[in-house]
Amino acid sequence: MNRSKYLNKIIEEVSQSKIKIILPEFEDERVKAASEILKSIGLNVLDISTFFDDELYIKNIKTKRFTKNWTDSMLIDYIKNPLIKALILLDMNQADCVVAGSLFSSAEVIKSSMRIIGLNKQSKWISSCFFMIAPDESRVYTYADCGVIPEPNSNQLASIAYNAAKTHELIANEPPKLAFLSFSTDGSSEHYTIKKVKEAVSIFKKKYPKILCEGEIQFDAAISESIAFRKNKNSVLKGEANVFIFPDLNAGNIAYKITQYLAGYSAWGPLLQGLNKPVHDLSRGCNVDDIVSISLISALESKI
Repeated sequence: MNRSKYLNKIIEEVSQSKIKIILPEFEDERVKAASEILKSIGLNVLDISTFFDDELYIKNIKTKRFTKNWTDSMLIDYIKNPLIKALILLDMNQADCVVAGSLFSSAEVIKSSMRIIGLNKQSKWISSCFFMIAPDESRVYTYADCGVIPEPNSNQLASIAYNAAKTHELIANEPPKLAFLSFSTDGSSEHYTIKKVKEAVSIFKKKYPKILCEGEIQFDAAISESIAFRKNKNSVLKGEANVFIFPDLNAGNIAYKITQYLAGYSAWGPLLQGLNKPVHDLSRGCNVDDIVSISLISALESKI
């Protein structure tokens, strides 16, 4: 597999750590190949077929609100699903992280994770981000949300931004500098969507005053110093943004794919954000390298 300096850094941190990861889609040849690579790095890839305590798993699921009116037969059938079993083992601290989505749909992964793992204290919503690496590795950016919330409101944008900032800091090992993107910079246009972004920035600044951010701001002003000061003489980002918060899912999803396919960036993700424990979703078109990269990020998160 191709190893960037960012992947090598993660490998150095998680190798020989005895982190226990589950890749529940064990029938997928890509997953089998990725599992062997992860084992060679030093991760403990669990075989969920060796876990037999169904009574204990049913007891765990019975504590969840969504199973309140379920019959015993419904519970038994539910835990037979390998994704569900993997998430139960994670919830019971018998695993450290779960990566799925090569066969299961994103909707299945996200819905099941919300039900079984739940959200962390900082989040009320699940969102996602992509970690984008330039072909020469000279630049890295984090894009959010690119895969979950179609039309986030101001509070959701602020939550997306916080989680993306923490993800960027963890993987890139640099301070996050957030740009809340729009087609307007510092009041150059008026529109209800711009108002939403401005409100998100206000919420974010009050909650996380130590994280550098600016918005609403256009993409060129976020990455170019000369344009930044031309459009806003009081720019705090100074054209040095490294985390981009998109106003909706259309913009985020389109942007990361343009960056990936036209500019040749590597796209690590979608990385799920907001859950109590590390669970990440794979594209069903993923390759072995994708599975390894996402799994290593999950392992890194589990060490926090």
